Amino acid sequence: MKPETLVVATVQVACKLGDRDGNLANAEQYILQAVEQGARLVLLPEMMPGGYTLNESVWETAEPFDGPSTRWMRALSKRSGIYLGTSFLEADGEHFYNTFVLSGPAGEVVARVRKAPPASFEAYFFTGGDDCHWFDTPIGRIGVGICFENALYERYAELHHAKIDLYLRPFSGASFEAKFPVRQRDADVLNAALRDGTAETARLMGIPVLMANKVGRLVSTLPAGFPPQDIEFPGFSAIADSDGALVGQLSSGQQGVVVGTVHLLPERKRTALVPRAFGRWTAKMPWWAFIWTLTQKMGERAYAKSDLRKAKARAVAQVIDSAVGQVAVSA
Repeated sequence: MKPETLVVATVQVACKLGDRDGNLANAEQYILQAVEQGARLVLLPEMMPGGYTLNESVWETAEPFDGPSTRWMRALSKRSGIYLGTSFLEADGEHFYNTFVLSGPAGEVVARVRKAPPASFEAYFFTGGDDCHWFDTPIGRIGVGICFENALYERYAELHHAKIDLYLRPFSGASFEAKFPVRQRDADVLNAALRDGTAETARLMGIPVLMANKVGRLVSTLPAGFPPQDIEFPGFSAIADSDGALVGQLSSGQQGVVVGTVHLLPERKRTALVPRAFGRWTAKMPWWAFIWTLTQKMGERAYAKSDLRKAKARAVAQVIDSAVGQVAVSA
């Protein structure tokens, strides 16, 4: 029988590109804090283990599905008796995917969800999967939206029609600055959506929502001659209950964990499909949002033609476990 209440946690951390061992060790201290406070499910940010960037160096962070990150998650879940979720860059055959994994208290992999589609410049470096974005567990039906996916009406509609009980939203969501073509009012609206979207989504859907975002800065070159990025991950990781009330939220720039009790009550679920679609989006976007779609399409074409991508992915996917690199996890 599914529980009516559940203690959950969201973890907000800074992630160093390519430092998988350091990132996992840093996250683990906050996970254990959540466990001490009774959490049964803990959510981590998108691409937490290897870090995040928007150039070819991101391929150096990739690993097979059952590589160091998944093994670390399974061991920590079993030792602590929790569900644990994050995404990492997976290599499979000749392809890279942004793959979310939820491990369970028996040390099993409960679910795999590959991000689809990649956001904007991400499409140069990994492709979208075709996984269902919801799955059943002993604690209820869980839906997953990975960062950019949460702005897409298609994803919202899929999860609504599935009647999910709990919504997990791992992010690498950056703040916006007033710099052409981004006007100050655009920046204010988009930053507010990142800050307030957890509670708003819970209110609209009538289910608990967890959002885990990074903190720190991202300095990255971009493909195709686009100017380099210097942006901030502001955090705002949060838990909202099924009535839309904010259980807790971390402030900008702060590493830490939020733990709270949420209610999985079928009578609170919304039956109407809201919000309405704005083209492909769940909200009205600024005029320049077409750039995200344009760069995504450019990236998909470049990715498809890239022999380097194919070689890099094959090299990672074919590495045997003993050569992948080990993450120290005490049993």
